[in-house]
Amino acid sequence: MVKTKMVSDMEKSGKSMEKSEKPDMKKLLENVKKGMVDLTSLKFSTIVGVGMDEETHAQKVTLELVERNAIPDSMDLLGIYEVLADGPGTIRSFRRVGMRKRSDAATSEEY
Repeated sequence: MVKTKMVSDMEKSGKSMEKSEKPDMKKLLENVKKGMVDLTSLKFSTIVGVGMDEETHAQKVTLELVERNAIPDSMDLLGIYEVLADGPGTIRSFRRVGMRKRSDAATSEEY
């Protein structure tokens, strides 16, 4: 009976358990991308990974930002950043975890 009442209360509030627990991935990534560009004033390159931080249970996004433009573009220096964000994509912390030339092949061990 208690279980039925909980479902009923959730239905009244218009929230479903599944919806509240699942972040909107597209919105999360857009917010993190925009937030990092705003915070660092660096140009966005690409998102290379998304996951969950095991300690904080925050969303963890790994992305690359252009640290230095070069000619040719293949010689650009890319900073690899690990970002922890909440469900809607508000950045809680970030740190640079590496750097590479755009032309260098990235391995999964780097991230």
